Amino acid sequence: MAGRQSYSIVEYYAEHEGYQCGYCKKPDTNFSHGMWAHSLTVHDYQSLIDRGWRRSGCYCYKPMMNQTCCPQYTIKCEALDFRISKSQKKILKRMTKFLKNELTKDNVGGGTAEDQQDNIDISNEEALNYSKHLKRAQKNESQINVSFIDNEIDERLSINLMKTETQKNSTFVSNSSQAQLTNANSKNSLHVRNEIVDIVPCKKAKLLRMERKKNKLLAQGKSQSEIESIMRERKQQNCIKTVEELFEEVYTGLKKLELRLVRTAPMSSEYRKTSKESYELYKKYQNTIHGVPPEKLTEQRYTRFLVKSPLQQWIPDNGPPHGYGSFHEQYWLDNKLIAVGVIDILPSCISSVYFFYDPTYSQLSLGTFSSLREIYLTRQLNKVTNNLKYYYMGYYIHTCQKMRYKARMQPSKLLCPETYVWCDIEPCLVKLDNEKYSRLNDEINAIDENGVVNVEEVLILYKNIAMPYKKYKTLRKMCQITHEEKREVEEYAKFVGMPCARRMLFFRYSRE
Repeated sequence: MAGRQSYSIVEYYAEHEGYQCGYCKKPDTNFSHGMWAHSLTVHDYQSLIDRGWRRSGCYCYKPMMNQTCCPQYTIKCEALDFRISKSQKKILKRMTKFLKNELTKDNVGGGTAEDQQDNIDISNEEALNYSKHLKRAQKNESQINVSFIDNEIDERLSINLMKTETQKNSTFVSNSSQAQLTNANSKNSLHVRNEIVDIVPCKKAKLLRMERKKNKLLAQGKSQSEIESIMRERKQQNCIKTVEELFEEVYTGLKKLELRLVRTAPMSSEYRKTSKESYELYKKYQNTIHGVPPEKLTEQRYTRFLVKSPLQQWIPDNGPPHGYGSFHEQYWLDNKLIAVGVIDILPSCISSVYFFYDPTYSQLSLGTFSSLREIYLTRQLNKVTNNLKYYYMGYYIHTCQKMRYKARMQPSKLLCPETYVWCDIEPCLVKLDNEKYSRLNDEINAIDENGVVNVEEVLILYKNIAMPYKKYKTLRKMCQITHEEKREVEEYAKFVGMPCARRMLFFRYSRE
């Protein structure tokens, strides 16, 4: 197929019927816009999630914020400035104790309600009318083929692709030696040191160091009270540790924890080798934690939602070691798979899609541990590619108490549903305490500039030809475009934003 790997190809669904809410469980009060992605570039998907879209498998959805019962606000954590809380530190310490076989009954349940919030999903599984949309998408697959590109948009698409390449190459040239060095270091940390094996000194060694320090201070003529004051001050300074330092303390004692990042789209040989184990873990998690009957947990359904992805892989020279696209981060404990984080690595962020784990290890607060790990991974990848600096946690639902834990990943921002600018979360929470739906952006005159539609420039894929809407309109002259179809194209362009509408191909079904 000519050129498919270069473009995003989507079908937009204009139906607005209500469906069951996964949060308040009301039967028909949740509303969203839907779109099937036959293929998506990582750049286009980054733009879409920055306008409130999320994907579940190949289905993308955008909540109708002012209508739905439980408004879902896109949330991101500024990973480079992340401030870890006391309860989050406790989770890392608990993991360390567990790996050293020091986790006793006294400290197993020592966590607060905050750090037990990992028993819910990082992202709600958006099943909606998935089967109906899947059948429709499969029916049209034979027509999802770009055999010819109109001259007018060929130049436009080439410019978009050239911009990406230029940005990539200029970054590489300007940081050539540094990028290569950092890339090599990062590969070591992600491949060789995916096993958390950094051994910290045992308690006895730590006490010996403290004794030597005290003796040194005594030899300098310090009084006992002065020594205690100095030691107390140093202890307080040591408490302020970076995420990297805290993860270095999570090491393999008698148990070995290994993290493997495996690509799922296209499906890598590394994933294929472990696909059965992943599926069995998913079944156990869904059945035990969410009470889903085994007969509903088919491997086909699991693959559609959590393995299949429309994202095209992109592996530039100066990008992350594994490139961009869709991955599973697997948690192996003594060669047994105990958890899987489904993530997308995009130009500006790591986007968390889903997380599931073995309920046997619930005492380890694995959901929160995985969020901390993914923040850590974001910070590591930022050393290779400077633009990748955010951790997207899916949606924040203020009306759902169990989802409020996401706001504790600080500092975080929420996306304004009207102007699509990022707003600091603290003032947003005050607004959401008063009204479940809020504009969030305080600038009264601000508008959604990318939502100002020029329908003539929207790209269409029709009869295997990629063309602007104005050419599509001419081509369809014999079969007049209805007002309803034009309204649908305008609605699509408004919700994906004109930058995406100008470069993604919006599939139109040929009825002939």
